[in-house]
Parts: sequence; C-alpha cells; structure tokens
Amino acid sequence: MKNVIVSARPLFEPVIGMVWFALWAVGEVGRNPIAGDEPAAVLFWAVLLLQSLAIALSRLLPLTALALGASALAVQFIPPITAFDPALYVGNVIVVVVTAATLPGKRRLFPLAYALGGGALIAWMLCWGYGVDRADPAMRPVLLVSLPLAGLASWSVGILIGARRRIAAQERALAAAREDVLRAETETIVAGERERIAQDVHDIMAHSLSVILAQADGSRALSGERPEAMAQSLETIAMSARSSLTEVRMLIETLVAEPDGRATPAVGDIDALVERMRDAGLSTEVERFAEPAGLTPAQELAVYRIVQEALTNALKHGGSGASARVVLDARGGGMMVSVASTGGEYADAAAPESGSGRGVHGMRERARLAGGWLDAGPDEEEGGGFLVTAFIPAAQAVLA
Repeated sequence: MKNVIVSARPLFEPVIGMVWFALWAVGEVGRNPIAGDEPAAVLFWAVLLLQSLAIALSRLLPLTALALGASALAVQFIPPITAFDPALYVGNVIVVVVTAATLPGKRRLFPLAYALGGGALIAWMLCWGYGVDRADPAMRPVLLVSLPLAGLASWSVGILIGARRRIAAQERALAAAREDVLRAETETIVAGERERIAQDVHDIMAHSLSVILAQADGSRALSGERPEAMAQSLETIAMSARSSLTEVRMLIETLVAEPDGRATPAVGDIDALVERMRDAGLSTEVERFAEPAGLTPAQELAVYRIVQEALTNALKHGGSGASARVVLDARGGGMMVSVASTGGEYADAAAPESGSGRGVHGMRERARLAGGWLDAGPDEEEGGGFLVTAFIPAAQAVLA
C-alpha cells in the first residue's frame, strides 16, 4: 500500500488542481455567467484557470507554477480591478506550500517572495479594489498585516515539509547503504570461510598425498629386493590415507556441528604428524621449549597447519635424503615456530605463486589471521635448505 501511495504521489497536485477548478466552476457558473457584457466574469474564469494550473504544476514545474500564480494575480489588475471571494485565494496557499517543499537551495526564496508579495496584493485588492467584496475600512490594517503573515506561514510549512522529505530520503539512503555494507560483510565472511575450508582441505590432502607418493615411489623401487620393506611402505600408505580421510571427516563434522567450523588438530598433535613424516621417509627432529599457554584453539590449529605444510613441502621438494628440524618455543608470550629443511631444490616451494598458491602464501595467511607473522625462504646457514619461521602471539597479547 505504501509503495502505491509513493508511486501515485506525483499525481496528487494535478488531481487537486482539477478538483479545485471543478468545484469553483460548479459553484460560480450560475452566479457569474460568461457574457460579453460582463468583463468581471471573464476575469474570474481566467484567474480560476491560471490558479488551477498553478496548483496542478506546483510539484512538477514549481517555477512555472509560481509564474502562473503571479499571472492570476496580475490579471485582476486589468480594469475593472476586481477582488474575488477570499476563499479563492486559498489556492495560492497550496502553491506556496508545495513549491517551497519542492524547490532546492536558494530557489526556495522564490515562493517566499510570491507569498509575501501575493499577500500584499490580495490585501490591497480586498481593501481598495473595485470588486464586490471590498473590505470594511476597519479591517484594512488587519488584512495588510495578516495576509502577508499568512503567506509567510504557508512558506514556512512548505519548508518544514521539504526538510522532512529530505531527512526521510537520507534515512532511506542510509538504510540502503547499511544493507549494502551488511551484504558485503556477509559476502566477505562467506568468502573467508570458503578460503579457510579450501586451505584446510589443501593442507590435509597435500600432506597425505605427498606421503603416499613418497611411499609409492619407494615401494616401486623395493618391490623386487625387499618385500618386507615394501609391505611396510604399503602399510604407511594405508595409514596415511586413513588419517587423511579421518581429518576430512572431522573437518566436515565440525562445519556442521560448530558455527565457526573449527577444525580439531592442535599443537599436541604435531608429534603424531612428525611420526607420519618419518614413516614417509623424511628424517624429522622436534625440539620443544616450554608448553604452549594462552593460545586459542584457532591459533593452535594455525601452528599445526604451518608445521604440516612446511614438512609437506620438505618431503615434496627435498627429494631422497631430505631432513627437517622443527623447533617449538613457547617461552616468549606466544609460540615461535621454526622448520628448517635440507636436501633437494626448494625454488618451487619458495614461490607463493606456484601451483595452487596455497603453500607459503597459505601459511602466511594463517599466521596473519592468528595475529602473528611468518617468513619463508632459502636458509642461508644451510646450503640448499629452506627455512620457515613464524610467531603466533598468545591471545592476551593479540587483544591487548
């Protein structure tokens, strides 16, 4: 219903103008018939027509409406000067109110001038004109003051209506902007969740598939010489595949069960991760300094994924004889992580833009979202090595 009223609003003034003309025509046709010997009657109809047009165009063409209203007043100065029934001049009030509410900026002064000047002219015609409704001399001072004041009041009402319309329009624009911002925030959150899920799946699958690939290559080489070693490799492949499947299932379950879709691996699971990497052929050492304290589950997940990705890259790019050293230091108000890898070529691992772009770039993003930082590049102290260093501050430090 409200939308219908808003869409029909531009038709209000034209309808009012037509109704105004029709009502006055019906009321006056018997009293002032159009005749060649009655110039006053002709002037009446001219004034009524001009005034009705001014009302009809007051919103669509406000300046034109003011010009038509002024013309209606000017016509009355054609001899014989005639003042009509005061009720007829109410049409000028409608024109002033609508044009004052419609015109912008300094143009609102035009209806003010029309209201003050028109009020003075109408008062003059009622007091000293030659019409049948000439005012009583005792009322002349009252009319000379009250009619311009009535015009000023009409203009003020129009200004208030226009201000209310502009405020309402600004509120609607602000509400629309808020909706756009909320929609953009929602889209950003959804995109972030998609990126996080993709990163989790990448970390899980890249790690497991790298282990499987390394074991498969080793099994192929050992198939004819050491059957027992081949059986051990196949067992490692099966364990890695089962572990990967379990982690993916856990990720899906947490996405369904928890609002934030939080995955479960934490710092305490790094030992099991290292064991799997050793079984895959990557010689890995772990050093710990103090137990982690003050890290949120999301931060512990970030530490786990960073170590997982770094070791996976070491296995993938290090080749045979690759080794890695993991240092977890929780003595400095957070968790310092260092993964040093040796053996093979690491150029591809050092390029965040290579492959899917979720390697080093993904680790940096995880560290950033956890409130910390990460640096990765060739290890200058170990020729041919690669070093990943990250720091995840305790939650209290992030919030401070």
